[in-house]
Amino acid sequence: MFNLDWFQLFNSLAYSSGIIYGIICNLPRDIRFKRENMLYLGLLPGPEEVKLHKINHYLSPIVDELLEFWDGVDLPSTDLHPTGKRIRMAVICCSNDIPAARKLCGHISALVGCHRCYKIANISGRKLNYGGFDNMTEWFVQKDLNKYLRNAERWRLCKSKYERKKHVSKTHVRWSELLRLPYFNPIRFFVVDPMHNLFLGIAHWIVKRLWIDGGKITKTHLKLMEKRAKKIQVPVDLGRIPSKIATGEGFSGYTADQWRSFIMIYATPIMWDLLDETNQKILANFVRACTLLVCRIVNKSALLEVHYRLHQVARLIEENYGQEKITPNIHLSLHIVECC
Repeated sequence: MFNLDWFQLFNSLAYSSGIIYGIICNLPRDIRFKRENMLYLGLLPGPEEVKLHKINHYLSPIVDELLEFWDGVDLPSTDLHPTGKRIRMAVICCSNDIPAARKLCGHISALVGCHRCYKIANISGRKLNYGGFDNMTEWFVQKDLNKYLRNAERWRLCKSKYERKKHVSKTHVRWSELLRLPYFNPIRFFVVDPMHNLFLGIAHWIVKRLWIDGGKITKTHLKLMEKRAKKIQVPVDLGRIPSKIATGEGFSGYTADQWRSFIMIYATPIMWDLLDETNQKILANFVRACTLLVCRIVNKSALLEVHYRLHQVARLIEENYGQEKITPNIHLSLHIVECC
């Protein structure tokens, strides 16, 4: 599994460095993400994030090695394998936040169009949104891979920045060095990561932008929620949420893991009676979908319910708050079941 992320090296200075790393999916999940088992493939020194297609300069030598592993590499003999051992390796997916993943796979901004289906963002004033579910059968179809590859190759043949910009605005596709891998599918392998999508994306958006900014949850409500949350005792391994519900604008500095704990454990008991019937339905459907998706084992029948629940969340938000509130994350959540 291919990953790309940026991080701040210093506390007192804005200096963003990046790391490209790989996870060996054959390993059991409890040791898969241990530091000694991760493959550090490339460092992006900074001080700013690499812009758009320039990530290809860093990807090129990595892809050269991945091509060798696809053909097969002979390991020397050991006591367990006196005659040596031949191994092969392939990238099976890219799991990152959306801005990083579109740089890796050559997609245009998620604000403009979906990378998996034919949905194009609507323009409402100066803002873009993904509202409109009445004609869903027309656009909720996986994109044509061959057409994508042709457009990516044409981008590489453009002679100037102007030509490339014009090509991207028309096709929504750039060239990525990962496309040199004979098996790589930039549509299917670019998965929607539930951590970023559900918890840092939708949970944050619903609670802070729809309910707090929309006046559904007031400062008094936040103080009451914080008081209730402190009375809830949870097992140590689940981890308590920080007692910052009423700090600042509300929910200050929550991480993805803290949003997960809030949505799945705390949200229903501490805020249910503070919401009207419509928002109770939004919360109930979203909590149920998250609960099913973060199980250690997910069965296929549960995924059907997940898709139904997330679709209900999107429809309820559009019907009650307007289609301009349907963000790229809300749309992309409808693709999580495909990715699973």
